[in-house]
Amino acid sequence: YVILALATALLGVVFIGVFRRMHALFDSLKIPQWLKPGVGGLLLGLLVAPLLVVVGRAIGQPGQGLGLLGGGYGAMQMAITGNAFLPPEWMGVLLLGALALTKILASSLTIASGGSAGDFAPAMAVGGLLGGAFGRGAALLLPELNLQPGAFALVGMSAFYGGIAHAPLSSLVLVCELAGNYDLLVPLMLCQGIVFVALRNRSIYPAQVASPEESPLYRDVVLKSALAHVRVRDVLRTSRATPIVLLEPGWTAQRLIQLAAEAPEQEVFPVVDAGGKLLGIVTSNSLRVLGAEKETARFTLAVDLMERPVTVQPDQELSHALRALIGSGYRELPVVDEAGRVIELLDEADVASVYLRAVQRAESADRATTY
Repeated sequence: YVILALATALLGVVFIGVFRRMHALFDSLKIPQWLKPGVGGLLLGLLVAPLLVVVGRAIGQPGQGLGLLGGGYGAMQMAITGNAFLPPEWMGVLLLGALALTKILASSLTIASGGSAGDFAPAMAVGGLLGGAFGRGAALLLPELNLQPGAFALVGMSAFYGGIAHAPLSSLVLVCELAGNYDLLVPLMLCQGIVFVALRNRSIYPAQVASPEESPLYRDVVLKSALAHVRVRDVLRTSRATPIVLLEPGWTAQRLIQLAAEAPEQEVFPVVDAGGKLLGIVTSNSLRVLGAEKETARFTLAVDLMERPVTVQPDQELSHALRALIGSGYRELPVVDEAGRVIELLDEADVASVYLRAVQRAESADRATTY
């Protein structure tokens, strides 16, 4: 099984290389996009049709059961259980190995040209054919061990796709379920481990990220779990270097610019009425733009610069506050009570610190589980 794993990894390198080069070839063709699947189909026919005729005549079953034109399930079945028309001894080994190589080229032609096909079934077929060929060869070389070629075909299916797709656990469980038992679990795990390490820097999927931590889905899950039970009030600042600057609607822009200069850490300035109820906000960016136009600033009031506020409340979940921050584009949001009075400002740095601590905890837990 170790030797099968090394052979599987080598064939995986071949499969990925042919797949990539075929994609580059069709991308370089200066023909309309809609015509490329037709070219791929023509090349596929020129490749496979003569083989079906020649091999079919040789085995007495013209073109049947070889699995070259399709997903390859027939070929997998033949590799696992054998067929009456499969040649005996080394001719059968040679046929299964040749079919595996041909299936790689046929699948690459179809997929790279834009044909309606996927890579899962062909990859499983290639791995099964390789495993079947290897198992038959091993049984011929070591007859006293009474080896079952079908077992090697099943292991080859799992290890090949798991290696090129970097999905070892999924393909391992899938093949066990297809076989209807877990008797091959140990050799499956052994082969998967070797192939996964051997192909760790190669994958059939170019957009695949290097680790779960780099996946947007992983980040979303961590973010949701990290912020689900944290409330806005839990991250509000208990002390500031300077108090929050609150503005009144009738104050001039000149006064606003002076107040903003005295509170450099504040990005959003709430505008409140006489009772302290929030009316709107003025951003430091607006004040910087206005500061360059001193004449205009003399006649501009806070109510003229005021923007519609986006607020959060102390009892809301931090995940809600984060969505509000991202949606608004502001670095700070006013935190208001039920009456609409400003309590504090929630800064994006406060939310980011909670998230980073959660990510660090998750990574520490992952490392502990791995060790």
